[in-house]
This record gives sequence, structure tokens and C-alpha cells, in this order.
Amino acid sequence: MSMLIHSGLKILAREGYEILIDQGIEKAQSFAAMINAEPDFELITKPELNILTYRYCPESVQNALAIADPLQAEKLNTCLNRITKFIQKTQRERGKAFVSRTRLEPSHYYHFPCIVFRVVLANPLTTREILSDILIEQRELSAEEGIEDEMQILHQMADAVLKQHEQSAKQA
Repeated sequence: MSMLIHSGLKILAREGYEILIDQGIEKAQSFAAMINAEPDFELITKPELNILTYRYCPESVQNALAIADPLQAEKLNTCLNRITKFIQKTQRERGKAFVSRTRLEPSHYYHFPCIVFRVVLANPLTTREILSDILIEQRELSAEEGIEDEMQILHQMADAVLKQHEQSAKQA
């Protein structure tokens, strides 16, 4: 193992590693901007060096989560967790792209455990087109028959939260 490290330092040198690290950070920031530009994706953690987390979360669900009480947020996030698992597992099995998943407890969701995609951008061959293709495939997977019922339940819950909030606003 020490020979690998020694060889890497001799071949790439400090400057080479610096370039690779800087490129990873730049790709993570670029991917975060791509995610933020997509209404059906939610950036969960901003890039720290070359790592970020996000999930597929339709815009209407994001709107509902923004006004949801703790119980409503828990129900919505439980449904999103199942959807995230399905998308990640299916994408991995199909072999076109690989994004891992992890569990976080975001404070803005009352510290409820949320399953999210985790991306480490360290491969110098990863392009913006590859990152775009990952998001396209994930969006397509969200519309597949195997997750259709879960998506329908998610949208019904989000609609109920939004409708309840609207009615409360009218009464106030």
C-alpha cells in the first residue's frame, strides 16, 4: 500500500493531486447548481469539498414540506425514503450510473431520518453530461411502474398538506 502512495506522489506530485482535488470540488459545486435548477430534486447538503447529498423530491412535495407540521413531514419523508431507495437500487442494478445512498437527519425536517443520494465526485473522467444523465435517469425511474403507487400516495399527502394550509390561511 505504501508503494502505491509513493508511486502516486512521484507520478502526480503535489500539483497533480491539487488539480484532482480542485476538479472534484468544482464538479460538486456544478452538480449542486444542476440539482438546484431542477424543480423535482432537492439538494440536502451543499458540497463539502467533493461530497454532496440530494434526493428526488417533486416541487409540490417540497412546497408541502416547507409548511408541514412534524407529523406531516414525517409521513412525507417516510414515503420519500421508500422512493429514494427504489430509485437508487434500480439505478445501481441497471448499471448505467451509480450513486450511493445514506441516511441523514436534517434539522429543517425535525431531525427525522431521511434517506438521500450521496455523491462523491473524485473521478476525473466524470463530465457534466454524465451528471445530467444521472438526474435524467433518476427522474425517469421515479415514473416507473414499480414505484407508481408510492408516488401517488406521496402526491396525495402533499396535496392534503397544501390544501389544509390554504384553508387555514383563508380562515385567518
